[in-house]
Amino acid sequence: MDIECGNSLPKLGGVPARIKSEQAGWFLCRYWHLSKPPRPRSRSGTPPNLGGELCLGLSWLMLAFVAATTFAAPADDLRLIDAVKSSDRAAVRSLIEKRGDVNAAQPDGTTAVAWAANRDDLETADFLIRAGANVNAANEYGVTPLALACTNRSSRMVERLLKAGANPNARQWTGETPLMICARTGNAETVKLLLSYEANPNAKENEQGHTALMRAVAAKHSEVVRTLIEGRADVRARSNGGFTALLFAAQQGDIASARLLLAAGADINEATPKNGTALVVAAASGREDFAIFLLENGANPNASDTYGVTALHYAIPRGIAGIDSVSVVFRPYQEVPPDMQKLVKSLIAHKANPNATIAKDFPPYSRSPYALQTSLVGVTPFLLAAAAADVGLIRTLLEAGADPQMKARDGATALMMAAGVGRIDERENEQEEANAVEAAKLALMLGNDINAPNDKGRTALHGAAWTGANAMVEFLVEKGANLNAKDRGGHTPLALAAGLAPRGGDSASLVRESTMALLQRLGAQPLPPPRTGTR
Repeated sequence: MDIECGNSLPKLGGVPARIKSEQAGWFLCRYWHLSKPPRPRSRSGTPPNLGGELCLGLSWLMLAFVAATTFAAPADDLRLIDAVKSSDRAAVRSLIEKRGDVNAAQPDGTTAVAWAANRDDLETADFLIRAGANVNAANEYGVTPLALACTNRSSRMVERLLKAGANPNARQWTGETPLMICARTGNAETVKLLLSYEANPNAKENEQGHTALMRAVAAKHSEVVRTLIEGRADVRARSNGGFTALLFAAQQGDIASARLLLAAGADINEATPKNGTALVVAAASGREDFAIFLLENGANPNASDTYGVTALHYAIPRGIAGIDSVSVVFRPYQEVPPDMQKLVKSLIAHKANPNATIAKDFPPYSRSPYALQTSLVGVTPFLLAAAAADVGLIRTLLEAGADPQMKARDGATALMMAAGVGRIDERENEQEEANAVEAAKLALMLGNDINAPNDKGRTALHGAAWTGANAMVEFLVEKGANLNAKDRGGHTPLALAAGLAPRGGDSASLVRESTMALLQRLGAQPLPPPRTGTR
């Protein structure tokens, strides 16, 4: 799932604005998050997203007061700016009394009143304003004193500047307005002030089309969300990527904001063409409690994203990670909770389809080219539970009507999933391997064929040998697995354990010596000698 992102951090003269990091901005990344994640995701291919837009990815800065591209004011006129920067109020008074130019600017356009706003120095700002300072003077990036006051969450400075005529709708080159900044930094009082001076609550910034309401939700500022809604913010407005404020709330797991949005008319089943509904986004972002909240308020339990992935699929993240190998190659995925049993049970209680199938593979960047891949197309929640080696979940899905005989499009069965087909590496510990054996036992009891191949000719034993799952190897052979079955590349399980099939990343040229020895002891035919080249 794509995750929508953004990041603002104003600077002044190359110096970061005086603001705590937790107040400084929101950061949602455009990334795939099961969390897409993120931003976030927060895939469907959150996450968070937050990623769809919702993460964690590309960020943009509210570049302020940094580079010099215009002629500087005379040195004498810059003394006032220097006095404000150094918080020397006596010097500021003296220079103003000597009729120093209160609107003199640094090469980048920074004025003394901008520095006063940055310092949150209300007394100095008042001196300058009464002396004729232009409160709408912007630097070359369009950053005004009001924008800096909003960054600092300073309601007193915001009020003083507005009373002096500051434009509440002034835009930076990014299209960001003071209201968006105040919404992001989370001071409801400053937001209320701006709205009282006719700030536009539905203005959008240029890059992703975010509104102030989206910014507030993304930062989980529910009181700001309430204030914006009271100020007639459009709860159904969409970003350039199709995200609404409710979808951002789903990405972030912000139930308080979601309640306000739904009460104000947001559609609980609104969706983007790519990322699905808020329920799908929440499940993909690992927001279990939020997803349950949506179900309890009427969300469609069978909605899917553009890949056909439903919330029930996303509620089994370890299964997707096992098949897709995404957790190995994409760090944000690892931030998703490994277990969402409560959500699975809630989805089933709300009539989610346990036999829903994934329609398309996720984007290539989420796949490892070196795993014994099984296509995600046709994969059901039951197959994911088998891949996750979660026997309890397998039984829960069976009770809900899951068909244990359903296969992925490439012919992969639940037994193959449990055995390791589709994985890039071994399971994390002995307990997980023991769980996988139990899942394999259950799959056999339910009628899976132990020697069935997928469309690449690989059997469950190929998967076990590839991942070095010795306990699984022993179990499968004991139950009649063909030790010498060859895949379409001519590789037997022993050949895979010997590292003869291509691998990559941390698994490059990996040889499973103990698995090789085990297979040979169990009766596997020896590998042919390597060919010698001739001239």
